Amino acid sequence: MKAKYGYIGKMLFVNLSEMAVREEELSEEMARAFIGGYGIGVRTIYERMKPGADPLGPDNIFGLGTGPLTLTGTVSTCRITTMGKSPLTGYWGDANSGGNFAIALKSSGYDAVFFEGKAERPVYLCIHNGKAELKDAAHLWGRNTVETEGMIQEENPGTDYKVVSIGMAGEKLSRIAAVINDWGRAAGRSGLGGVMGAKNLKAVACHGNRRPDIFDKYKVKSLVTDIINDIENDPSIMFQIMSSTGTPGGMVSLLRAHDVPIKNWSGNHETDFPQNKWSKVGWEGMEKYVTDKYACVDCPIACGGWLTVDKGKYRVESSHKPEYETLAAFGPNCLNDNMESLIYANELCNLYGLDTISTGAAIAFAMECFENGILTSRDTGGLELTWGNSDAILELIEQIGRREGLGDILAEGPKIAAEKIGKGAGQFAMHVGGEPLPMHDPRQAPGWGATYVSDPTPARHTRGTTAFAEDGMAPEPVLKMLGVPASMEKYNPENKGVYHAVLAGWLHLVNTSGACLFAADALNFRLMDLLGAITGWEIDIETMKTTGKRIATMLHAFNLREGFKPEDFTMPPRVNGIPPLSAGKLKGITIDTEGLKKQYYEAMGFDPVTGKIRQETIEALGLQDILS
Repeated sequence: MKAKYGYIGKMLFVNLSEMAVREEELSEEMARAFIGGYGIGVRTIYERMKPGADPLGPDNIFGLGTGPLTLTGTVSTCRITTMGKSPLTGYWGDANSGGNFAIALKSSGYDAVFFEGKAERPVYLCIHNGKAELKDAAHLWGRNTVETEGMIQEENPGTDYKVVSIGMAGEKLSRIAAVINDWGRAAGRSGLGGVMGAKNLKAVACHGNRRPDIFDKYKVKSLVTDIINDIENDPSIMFQIMSSTGTPGGMVSLLRAHDVPIKNWSGNHETDFPQNKWSKVGWEGMEKYVTDKYACVDCPIACGGWLTVDKGKYRVESSHKPEYETLAAFGPNCLNDNMESLIYANELCNLYGLDTISTGAAIAFAMECFENGILTSRDTGGLELTWGNSDAILELIEQIGRREGLGDILAEGPKIAAEKIGKGAGQFAMHVGGEPLPMHDPRQAPGWGATYVSDPTPARHTRGTTAFAEDGMAPEPVLKMLGVPASMEKYNPENKGVYHAVLAGWLHLVNTSGACLFAADALNFRLMDLLGAITGWEIDIETMKTTGKRIATMLHAFNLREGFKPEDFTMPPRVNGIPPLSAGKLKGITIDTEGLKKQYYEAMGFDPVTGKIRQETIEALGLQDILS
């Protein structure tokens, strides 16, 4: 039976080698078991992709997916998921982005679209009300993401196409390339822009007026009214911060907590990046450049913004506001406190189609190699890669985007770049399994570390973690519902694996539903009630927990089939505090992420040594037909 309520009930499959499209029904059974986004994506790709496929080869399958909450009148539910085998890790990869594209894809007539094979020449896909057409993109190849989006809209008059595309970084198969929509919104992690480039797929453009049926429209409307009333009468602290400043507003408090990595994770917040620099890289240093704010579709938070730097060498006009992760990656992690350069760095990454976290990590890696004589001015083409050198940072972003000079090596990500450079460079590459680390320090909250090494897409800050409870910042109603303590002692590992497994499953539900993490954290969001009212499913908390665990297990199963072993995802020693820092709040702290990973594996029903999924777990989750 076709998935009905909350879903269009169709998936589109595009064979680029044959330049052919076909649609298939999305079944109610699959929708209920895997929800949407990368849940349905991993189930679909696992079944159809050849084991051992080269991530940058034609056998990899690239997907775009929506969730059942998207386009149903709910708030903050417009996330688009990109997915496929990651060229950074060789295992599962996904990333999501806000903006308009998820709404456009679903209204064009499909819940998800999957791309197989490789086109002989550059192409882009147009979808309009259930009709899909591949078009020539030779004239778009070499164009940046903003130019690409504008040109596609201009050459398809009479429509309101929304576009995801790649820039030059994706075209040149950079392993840290992002997928960009809405003039600079990025699905950044996992290097999936490179997968699009390897398929000669420049862009996807969607438009339509299709809508999913909703089981109980009045209930959905009532729940949304309750959410809005809560915002008006009792807004959370996180909502107040996010709606006024967005993520940059958290920079100073995170620096104060010593959560922000300094000097490629080797420095401290007192001597290397002291307090007099903190406001320069946060909202306080950015506010004067803000010209307007914006919201994603139907979002009351409105955390986005437009910035203009109208003079000086880092001029930009109507540029997207950098997120906290971007500011931290190019700022404190590179010892750079020049806000105008941080804004410009964000703009360059959006135009080239680069993940800002990975690009900042690659540059910090190169700077430490330069400091230690592993790289010299001869290797850098004369660039002085000294800490805090904002001009060198921006030039290196250009080189990475074009794959020129040292940028050609850094475009591979720190892990492969270190292998190519040699001379002991690997000790300065801060990654887990190839994925560069995000900008939250496990030495400050060990839950981050547990997530970085145990999630099937490693080194991610947008997955379930005990870190928020360790910091006392998690939404208490959600934790109470899940049976997780609202606060945890940071460095006491007792029961952390059990709680981590529950929280990981919950965040998989949020992500695959199409909802924004900020909605789940900042609003009294009522995910379970909304999902039930939209789909008509009878849902209780135990069903939700099982579903989240099923999605997590399916992602892990994909990795196992591709040869994964638990030791493939390990933390760089210095991020574990080996050796510990000698100054600051994190002085003397060492954490045991391997111990936390083993706890998580036990709680999930995985063998902690081999990673193999235990048979009783497979049967309890109803996966025996898939994972036999």
